[in-house]
Amino acid sequence: MASTIATRRVDELLAAYDLTVRQYGLLVQLLLEPELTMAELARQLGIARQSVHQLVNELVEAGHVRRRPGADDRSRRLEITDTARYLLTWIEEPLERVETELLGDLTPNEAETLRSLLQRFLAHATDDEVWLPAR
Repeated sequence: MASTIATRRVDELLAAYDLTVRQYGLLVQLLLEPELTMAELARQLGIARQSVHQLVNELVEAGHVRRRPGADDRSRRLEITDTARYLLTWIEEPLERVETELLGDLTPNEAETLRSLLQRFLAHATDDEVWLPAR
């Protein structure tokens, strides 16, 4: 239920920037790990490869992602455009406001504990430590 409420609020915010939560998630994932393959992106995002291909096509069409030649003749590498990097920076503040609204009257300590637990959950669920804060 908490996930549904949070997703709905963030979706409302991102709609103003012509992005969905999934598109935003894919862009952030590529920003964090630019060398991910489509299969790895699907695993990280918890969605089917076909859905990743659809998201990538939408983001390419919107000018947020470029396909580049990969290490071999058959592979392609995805690259975030400067426009998308700027957009992600621009969206940070409104997303922080939504997070503050969603956290309600939690103390800063409680909010940090929740954030830490969710990061650990994501790291475990995706088997990827990129979700954990840098030490």
